[in-house]
Amino acid sequence: MQSHLTRQVFRQIIHNEPITHLQCYRQSVLRRYRRRQIAQQLPSNPSRSLFGFSRKPPRELKSTDLDQGHEQLIELCNLLAIKARPPPASKIAEAFRDFFNAKASSRSPLEDHQYQHATTAYKHLQNQTEDGSAGLTTEDLQTALKALTRRKPQQQTDSRAELARLLFEELRLREEEALSENDPFSYERLVLAPYVRILSQSGHTNKARELVEEYWKPGLKKDSLALWHHVLRGFAREGKEEEIIRTIDLMRANEVAFDVDAHQALNLAYIRLGDLASTNRWYVHPIDNDGSPSTRLNAMLLKLCINQKDFQWGQDIFTKILDQNPDKDAWDVIFQWASAKGKGVDEIERMMNVMVETNSKAGNNARPDIYTINELIGLANTMNDSYTAERYVALAHKWKIPLNAQTCLLQLDYRINIGDLDGARHVYKDLQSYEVSGGKDVPLINKLMLALCSAKQQDYDAIMGLVEDLTERKARFEPATVSALCLLHLKRNELHDVIDLLQTHAFHYDLEERAFVRDTFVNFCLDRNNSTAMAWDAYTISRQIFDETGRDIRAKLMNEFFARKRSDMATHVFGHMRQSPFPQKRPTVDTYAQCLEGIAKQADTNSLEIVHNMLKLDSEVEPDTRLHNALMMAYSACGQHDRSLDFWDDIVYSREGPTYDSICIALRACQLTPFGEQRARDIWRRLQRFEIEVTKEIYEAYVASLAGQGLVAESTELLGKMKEEVGCKPDAVSLGVFYNASPGSVKKAQVEEWIKANYPGIWDELESMGRMRPRGRDEIFLVDSRTREGALASEAALETKLEDEDDEVEKWE
Repeated sequence: MQSHLTRQVFRQIIHNEPITHLQCYRQSVLRRYRRRQIAQQLPSNPSRSLFGFSRKPPRELKSTDLDQGHEQLIELCNLLAIKARPPPASKIAEAFRDFFNAKASSRSPLEDHQYQHATTAYKHLQNQTEDGSAGLTTEDLQTALKALTRRKPQQQTDSRAELARLLFEELRLREEEALSENDPFSYERLVLAPYVRILSQSGHTNKARELVEEYWKPGLKKDSLALWHHVLRGFAREGKEEEIIRTIDLMRANEVAFDVDAHQALNLAYIRLGDLASTNRWYVHPIDNDGSPSTRLNAMLLKLCINQKDFQWGQDIFTKILDQNPDKDAWDVIFQWASAKGKGVDEIERMMNVMVETNSKAGNNARPDIYTINELIGLANTMNDSYTAERYVALAHKWKIPLNAQTCLLQLDYRINIGDLDGARHVYKDLQSYEVSGGKDVPLINKLMLALCSAKQQDYDAIMGLVEDLTERKARFEPATVSALCLLHLKRNELHDVIDLLQTHAFHYDLEERAFVRDTFVNFCLDRNNSTAMAWDAYTISRQIFDETGRDIRAKLMNEFFARKRSDMATHVFGHMRQSPFPQKRPTVDTYAQCLEGIAKQADTNSLEIVHNMLKLDSEVEPDTRLHNALMMAYSACGQHDRSLDFWDDIVYSREGPTYDSICIALRACQLTPFGEQRARDIWRRLQRFEIEVTKEIYEAYVASLAGQGLVAESTELLGKMKEEVGCKPDAVSLGVFYNASPGSVKKAQVEEWIKANYPGIWDELESMGRMRPRGRDEIFLVDSRTREGALASEAALETKLEDEDDEVEKWE
């Protein structure tokens, strides 16, 4: 009588697995040993909220926050990159105009990628118009040129100087249009001055000086001396002191004095660079008309001496200030210098009393104010002396000096530095009662959020309160803050918040800052402490936001999912690379090889078919030996050994030819191929005919290929000749490979008896290496990591095959 039990039931009985029914609601729990779980449609009681009106609508994600017109510029660059038809020139001109008008109104600098997009768009517009005017008015070009003068500190990009040059050349052709009847020097003010400033900031100061000499007119002496100051600062940044001397000579030749303002501009440039030695040389440079350094320059110079702890030279400047009957600003510098020299708060207070008394006798009511206190607190902060900073705040209360927003910001800074986050939050509440202009508090609020996110015990409500405050003000979050908040939301599985945060801020960063935030997601995916599901969510978000991610990073993520035993996810990552229209993101031969090697470790037939089909349709990739090796490994791991050997034939007849790895892979494929000993002997004869040096690995693979066909006697004979052929005797790996390749318990028993008889010591060594029994296979020795990976791959392939059979059985049931 035919049994009504299916193969699935027998298999579960043999492997001691629970027998379940398709209608069992607990099946997902009971079948915990199986990879595949059948989706259950559990009955649920219908329910509705009160009157049907209380359901919360689904949350909508924020749209991408881009500057006006920037989206069209990005679209144009992408279309040009893939050589597709661009939008009409009129729309590009309108987007270019809107973009720079938005930048001019917000007074914000362009990011690196925005310079590139704008430059590409302007060149495209020039090519689309017969006269090269780009369809833009003179006012549009002047607005764009002025917007380019704003830049981030230390920002250097060739696209900025290139775009400025293109705009200036076009405006030079329109010089007559740029002139105004009421302002005869409007061209120099609206065109020349911005361009000279951009050149001096971009490392092209020589060109800037040539333009100043060319366009210099006597009428510009009073209003446009800043042109020469830009040149002086530019050469200071470039470290060209000889050019500075030459520029000063040219100024005097053009009846432009090296006055106090020029002296200050040059020295402040060196001070901002922190170059005390150069500042020392140029500070003593003679000033025309017997001028003396300004008070502001002295104050900045003393601060530089304090920061670099050079009190010897600063003492001479300090003495000169005292000898000049100091005013209020000079007294503030004196207090800071005394504090830096080690004077305590009590001594500073006595000096303040002396200041008040001295000024009172002179009929001057000047006395310390909140600016004085803030400078002293700021100095204490730079010296990481929060105790002294707090005492200066108490001193302000003692002198009944009202605090201002700057005082709160300084308090916030030093309390964050010492880790007093509760105190910092208290100061932040006090700060709400002040009006802070220009967003000066935004960097410190970012710093506070970052500190709260990094705390051991995170106060989520406090963090979100700060986020909401800045969001309402439409303030920008710094990249480090966005990274910390994204990590916080990812760990709480708040994916919508992650996307909203990135959509709001990520597109306003330059490429380096975007890479910083992107690396946070990459590191999150690479962290094995995070679950695979969380890693996949992080990858999905980063792929959507950071489309510029390069091939190498994408390949690293692909290999990570392979390492997590999720070849399906890794194949999706590879597919995303394959779908990209940009060549720099598409997979290369090396990427294909990495993907196929990962598939080989997992023995995923479905993924192999997908990737191989992609390869067949990829006209940009020419398979080489390494790629064919990977294909052989993948098809062998999936049990398709005949197909694997087809690629061996491709390698043999290719121009590059096989490598040692190719030979080993092909021989191992012969091990499980029907009549594989014939192919293995053919390969061996080729090696001998062409007198190719046989390595130990190749010899072991040949022995395994014969042993896999049950030719134990021939294999033992080869092992006996191994010393003559290779130069070394069989070791534990050689004999372990021989044992593992032998099929069936009978053959393995023969091999075991032969090894014990001829190499008893090595057999004990094999026993110490450990054994495992892959599902559906005989017991093997773990002679190396490759053996274990191959066994697990075979087990995975068998599991997949059994599950496919289960699907068919359940379909018929």
